[in-house]
Amino acid sequence: GVAETIEQQIYESHQNKVDEAYKESIRSHLFNLKENNILRQHVVSGVITPSQFAQMSVDDMAKPELRIEEEHIRRRSIIDSIFHDHIQPRHRNQDNPDEDRP
Repeated sequence: GVAETIEQQIYESHQNKVDEAYKESIRSHLFNLKENNILRQHVVSGVITPSQFAQMSVDDMAKPELRIEEEHIRRRSIIDSIFHDHIQPRHRNQDNPDEDRP
């Protein structure tokens, strides 16, 4: 079934060894299947094949809400860096030139 195929793919991706990395990968994949309803539905329905799922990283398996938030932060950072050149520096208080330092 699907579970056996996933396990086999993870096993093969770890050079057919049952070591700590393999065990951690199995735990991570199992945890994400339990916690992420959308991911679980995609695996069960075949939208994500067992082979694709077995190769997914922790980031790939993240809840969609988390991925959306991370993407928003990344885009905001890019936009901020693009417009940074157009921002005029504010004038420091002449009496306290170190005011920005912690």
